[in-house]
Amino acid sequence: MKRQIPQRRGVVTSLLLIGAVICAVIGAIAWYYYKSGPAKPNLNLMMATVEKGDFVAKVLDQGEIQSSENVEIRCEVRARNGQLSVISLVPEGTRVKAGDFLVRLDSTAFEKERESQRITVANAKATVIQADANLKTAKTTLTEYMEGTYKALEMDLENQIIDADGLIETAKSELEQSNDVLNHSRALQAKGFITQRQLDADEFAVTRAELNLKRNKNIKTMAEQNKAVLEKYTLEKEKVQLESNIEAAKVKLDSEKDALRVQENQMAEIEEMIKKCEVVVPEGISGQVVYAKEQRGRGGDEWILEEGANVRESQVLIRLPDIDKMEVKALINEQNITQIETGMPASIKVDALTDRTLKGVVTKVNQYAESAGWGGSSVRKYAVKVRIIDPPEALKPGMNASVFIQSKYQADALMVPIQTIYGVQEKQFCLVKNDDGGFETREVEVGGNNSQMAWILSGLKEGENVVMNPGANKDLMELPEVKLDKRIEISGDQAEAAVADAKKETKDEAKAGGGRPQGGGAGGGGRPDAATIAGFVMQRSDKNSDGKLDKDEVAGLDDRSKSWAATADTDGDGDISKDEVVEAMKKAMKSWGGGGRGGRGGGGRPTGGGGR
Repeated sequence: MKRQIPQRRGVVTSLLLIGAVICAVIGAIAWYYYKSGPAKPNLNLMMATVEKGDFVAKVLDQGEIQSSENVEIRCEVRARNGQLSVISLVPEGTRVKAGDFLVRLDSTAFEKERESQRITVANAKATVIQADANLKTAKTTLTEYMEGTYKALEMDLENQIIDADGLIETAKSELEQSNDVLNHSRALQAKGFITQRQLDADEFAVTRAELNLKRNKNIKTMAEQNKAVLEKYTLEKEKVQLESNIEAAKVKLDSEKDALRVQENQMAEIEEMIKKCEVVVPEGISGQVVYAKEQRGRGGDEWILEEGANVRESQVLIRLPDIDKMEVKALINEQNITQIETGMPASIKVDALTDRTLKGVVTKVNQYAESAGWGGSSVRKYAVKVRIIDPPEALKPGMNASVFIQSKYQADALMVPIQTIYGVQEKQFCLVKNDDGGFETREVEVGGNNSQMAWILSGLKEGENVVMNPGANKDLMELPEVKLDKRIEISGDQAEAAVADAKKETKDEAKAGGGRPQGGGAGGGGRPDAATIAGFVMQRSDKNSDGKLDKDEVAGLDDRSKSWAATADTDGDGDISKDEVVEAMKKAMKSWGGGGRGGRGGGGRPTGGGGR
């Protein structure tokens, strides 16, 4: 215990000495800063020099190789059971020209139908031949009656009249003779020369002559009446009957000809279907074979053209891109799309062609964003097409590519690193080092930047030195005061007019879209019904506002929308009306797994056209 006391005293002494040293150091530091005044900035700043050179600004994005002239070869066969199977097809990637073989479809059912139809056509031809013969017979019968039977009857009656006239004259003569004989006999009998019997016989001869005369007159009258009836009634009756027989025979012949024409058209259709089962490249078309693919149903299997696959009418079988007219379809983010215009040059790097850089020109900038589809990203993208100059043969549709679009170019431009620019509201500033070693805040006008260098239009001179990252040295800058936001001045009339227009547009949209969307109202969260989706499709894709989608507008739809659009034209007029869109969407939504009103809180977004 006695040994521990000196040790504790030593520790305390050491601590006191250390504390005194620390206090002395702190005091010295405080005295130094007090004497040296406020801290001065470190002027050993990183600098950059204003230089002249070629300023190039590029927009970089990914894209897919395609052809600007892409011919779709569709199935043109109307199968009786709705589908046909593929027998054989040309290998994918083959370069083909007009008349070359592409796909052979199963034509067995049509060939069997053709054999049966041949018999039907032959029977129809025989019926036409018989009907034609009946017509000729009816015409001949009318001629026969008018030129033969009628004239013969007329002449026979005239002969009867003539004969009757002769008999009448004979009967008159006989009656006169009989009367003379009778008168003479009466005179003789009165004298007693002849008997009463002889007198009676002479009287009977007179009576007989009178009856004969009367009979012949009746014969003549009857012949005259028969002739009048023949000319006035019988001729008309027979003529009407025979002419009606001719008209009936004509109608029958026309009917049988129509029936034959129907059967022949059906035969021609069968022959055409058999011919179309052999799919070849149309006239004036050439390209490289690309098999069509199709997503069947929401989450369903992918259909691809292959041997044994079933196809339907109007389904795309093969696409023939023109290899000499290749382009890149790039999807550019909305923040960059305003920098791009048609005619801008571009360089293209194709993933599969690592050793080549291709040149291209922007040929089209879509004015509407691509459809994001169900659950798509909120970042809107716009399709830009870049035509490839002198595309190599190794280039194939579907290849991935990187596109560098040169949005700006200026030769002999003043440039500084973009890090030297400091912005205050809408103005840009640089911190410039003067010849005397001081610094000057200078407002500059920037013509553009390429994420590395800024193109300076005014405010700097070649060879001047500017500070990198001037924002970290704002104590050396003289910046304008930040202006507070001003009140937005809008007159009451302008506000009322805008609200009135909005209400009118809402009413018009409700009429065009079938009223309020069902199943996706406030708080409902369900998927819109087919009519509502059809309204969105028409609003987005009907560019000419004619109430229907034509071929060009359908071509602007996205791939998913094209899957239902391919069968939407039910009346075959080449255009898709809104009613046809509604029916197509109903079928598509069923295949996607629903489509009723409400849903289970999915809140899905309708698939529109690719035009927006």
